[in-house]
Amino acid sequence: MIVEFVIAATLTLPTMGPSVTQVEFREPIREVVTYPPVGVLEQASGLRLPDEVRSVFEEDFLEGHVYFGAFAITKEFGYGYVTGANSIEAARDIAIEECLKQGAGCLIFAELYPEGYVPLEDGQVSLAPEAAAYFNNPGADWGTYRAMAVSEDGAYAIVWDYETPAAAAAAALADCEEYVITNLPNLRSMPCVLIPFK
Repeated sequence: MIVEFVIAATLTLPTMGPSVTQVEFREPIREVVTYPPVGVLEQASGLRLPDEVRSVFEEDFLEGHVYFGAFAITKEFGYGYVTGANSIEAARDIAIEECLKQGAGCLIFAELYPEGYVPLEDGQVSLAPEAAAYFNNPGADWGTYRAMAVSEDGAYAIVWDYETPAAAAAAALADCEEYVITNLPNLRSMPCVLIPFK
C-alpha cells in the first residue's frame, strides 16, 4: 500500500511599521507631507548583532533618530544603512544597495519612520527633517522667485531671489541633481522633482 502525503507550509515574515505602497516622486507634486523632526524605530529582526555592528547601529544609525532610515544586514553581519532619505522606500533601497557591498542576501534589520507616518499617495512627497525645516520655514528675505527641488534619496536644493519662476525652477533642479546618490550603480533612478514651495 502506497500512501502519499502533501505538506504545505506558509512562511509569514514580520511586517514593519505601516504598510508601504511604492510611490515614486514624480511631477506634478500636489502635496508635500512633513512630520515632527524625530523618528520612531521599527525593528524587524530580533537578531543579536555583533558588538561592532551593534555599535554602528546604536551610535551612527540611531543618532538623533533621523527618518527616513533603514539598516540592512547580511547573514554574516555585513551591513549598510542610510538616514535622511525623503521616503521609506528610498531608505530601504539605499540600505540594501549599501549592504550588498558587504555581501549577498541583505535584509532590512530596522527602519526609522516619522511619528504619525502615513503611506504616500500619488502626487505626494515626504521630506526628511532637514529639508522639511527649510520647506516649512522659508527665509523672509528669500525674495519672490524661489524654488525647491527634492529627490527620494534625500537630496534637495532651495534657491531664491531669481528673476523669473522658470529660472528659479531650473536652478533648483540643477542644484538638487548635484546631490543625488550616484555611487550605487544598481540603485533605481531617483531624479529630483520640483515641489510647491511656500
